[in-house]
Amino acid sequence: MYQNLSYCEKSRLPLTLTPVFIGQLLVLDSLKYSAFGIATNGNLQEVLYPEEMITSQFVSEYAQNFGTEIFIHDSDNLALTQATKEEINKLSRSLSIGNALKNATKHLNYLSMQMDALYRDPLNDSLLNSQYQNSKNLSAMLLNHTPIHKDLFHNLSRSNYHYTIKQPLLSSLLLLSFTQHLGSFSDQEIQNMFLTSYFKDIGMGFIPREKFELAHLSEFDKKLFSEHAESSMKILDQRLPFSSSQLNTIKNHHYLNFKIQSLITGSSQSLHEEEMLTGVESALLSGIDIYVAMTQDRPYRKAMSSYQALELLKKVLIDEYPQEFKALVIFLKKFIS
Repeated sequence: MYQNLSYCEKSRLPLTLTPVFIGQLLVLDSLKYSAFGIATNGNLQEVLYPEEMITSQFVSEYAQNFGTEIFIHDSDNLALTQATKEEINKLSRSLSIGNALKNATKHLNYLSMQMDALYRDPLNDSLLNSQYQNSKNLSAMLLNHTPIHKDLFHNLSRSNYHYTIKQPLLSSLLLLSFTQHLGSFSDQEIQNMFLTSYFKDIGMGFIPREKFELAHLSEFDKKLFSEHAESSMKILDQRLPFSSSQLNTIKNHHYLNFKIQSLITGSSQSLHEEEMLTGVESALLSGIDIYVAMTQDRPYRKAMSSYQALELLKKVLIDEYPQEFKALVIFLKKFIS
């Protein structure tokens, strides 16, 4: 136990700990080592003893008193990652059996847990391939259960997952639902867009976690964030079966952001040639990603209203894709309400 550690052992302890989302612990019965929370004085506080039973009550009380992250030993984190992988694989094989909304909700939770682990270790091939196959299975299931899309989106929006975990899944879910609503794309095209959108932010794994909590971003921080798209492309290239077109979309998925920033600041930021070679799929992916991001709170700004977000999107979409933008507005009136 923590109290029995020597001074040197206590000093080295933080080097052996990994922060994880508290809800993840429910896939394990107990931990081999102690788990810790950050007390109000900023010090580590032992909150779970070795081999102590992990219960829903413990998770709930911890979240109320310490927040959403708990610090566990690296060895326990490896066991947690493996257990989560096994659970998501098991669920993925039975998605079509039973209550669709319940199964999909549970699957979204496991995907979110595994994405958190993947952000911490983006070069882990086993994790990456598991996440890809299971998100692909989920997208196939969603294409056959359109009525559950809205509830899934709103439930995930209200969850306690970090915004870096929720953002790609929310935008991908909304993109799938909207493109299916349009009726202009095949199921395979919609699934490809879903997967492209979901993995486009994997480069965030190269950004120090503390940067995501800053209320004010320095120019260096902004540059660090802007580079994540290219990092995502490099991470995924030849590791997942993405086409060159999908990889290019991932690399340039912020091209509409740049256009919006130019409008806001009045600057004349020029786009690279590959950023201008976009089609309707890339425009919808980028536009919906922006919409979801702008309507969700961030540490450095409050969420915009749906109306305000659409007004900004209108300025960069209406000229090139007027019909798709109008369809998006009509779709969102029903989907977001």
